Amino acid sequence: MHETKIPFGERDGTLFRAYEVENGLRCGCVCPGCQQPLNAANNGEKVVPHFRHAKSNDCFDGFREGVRRAAVALIAQHKHLMLPALIETVRVATQDSRLLEEKVELQPVATTADRVERFVDLDGMRGHAVLHQSDRQLIIRIKLSSRMEHERYRLLKGLEHSSMEIDLNHLTLEQINDPASFEHAVLHDPANRNWIRSIRGERLAAIAQQKLQSLAVELNARSQLEQAERVAAEKARQIELDKEKAELQLSLEAHRARQRQIATAQPATEQDNTVQGRAELIAETMLKALQAWGGRAVECTACHLLSPPESQFCLYCDASASTVNPVTLSPDIPLTIHKRMRCSAKPTMSMKSVPRLLLRPDLKASAGVLITPALQKDATQ
Repeated sequence: MHETKIPFGERDGTLFRAYEVENGLRCGCVCPGCQQPLNAANNGEKVVPHFRHAKSNDCFDGFREGVRRAAVALIAQHKHLMLPALIETVRVATQDSRLLEEKVELQPVATTADRVERFVDLDGMRGHAVLHQSDRQLIIRIKLSSRMEHERYRLLKGLEHSSMEIDLNHLTLEQINDPASFEHAVLHDPANRNWIRSIRGERLAAIAQQKLQSLAVELNARSQLEQAERVAAEKARQIELDKEKAELQLSLEAHRARQRQIATAQPATEQDNTVQGRAELIAETMLKALQAWGGRAVECTACHLLSPPESQFCLYCDASASTVNPVTLSPDIPLTIHKRMRCSAKPTMSMKSVPRLLLRPDLKASAGVLITPALQKDATQ
């Protein structure tokens, strides 16, 4: 960033603010960046004291170099610095894609160095200050630009020491000129600094990572056990279903054989295979269910004839897709049977689903029920 108002001038290796020296060229100061003479502007009532180049040039570093050197001088003088906060989330995924998380957090804390080195060369990169404490080092970068220095951050992360950045880019000339405000921004403000690399944070993150990985191993083992149990249960259920299916098939084959045996002595008639005849059979089986089976029966979904309540299959037809459903009949069936059949579509549906019955129902218990001519007419519509 090019800044024409320079907050610090250099004289005999020492930095001064403009109000600390004589006005104009009598200040005897040079630019911290290009080492060219400066004019001190410190007499104005409305203008914040500052320096300007005595002659126009292409210097872009006077502002940044002066502020940076002044900041490093404060750090070296006090050997005391507020460290940044650190908040990081460690994540580990389980085999079933469940995400385990743990937060690693360091609060801002002040540290005191045994000694401070200024502007240290670090494998071709400059650390603006390096704090030494016992056998540990902390590299400090002073940021005075809005530009992100991704390559420099990458190089710093590759070093074996912790590193942090103090961002002074947003300081105004008034704040820089105020020694207390400037000192607070450089040494104490936790809001303007962040870690580039934190060795302690990495250790805590590694501990959290190991903890989460152990938990993930435990959860994975539990998940695998539950999956194995589910597979075994499903296999057992399938075996049971296959067994039931085989038993049902055997029962159906035995039922069909019994149907054929009964059909020799009790065959269906041609009348039974008409809509009128089917209506009579449906009504007769309803009455038999009431008289002989206590009003309980099962109804075939194909032919709509009723079979005894314990029946697993329809006794009278062999429709492949038919099932039987339990029904309970009202005691008033004998009085309402004709009205019920007159408005029922079951005879027609029965004929469509089962054009021919295998055998005729045994209607001895319901003998004497007749279908009136009116009902015959309705049943055929």
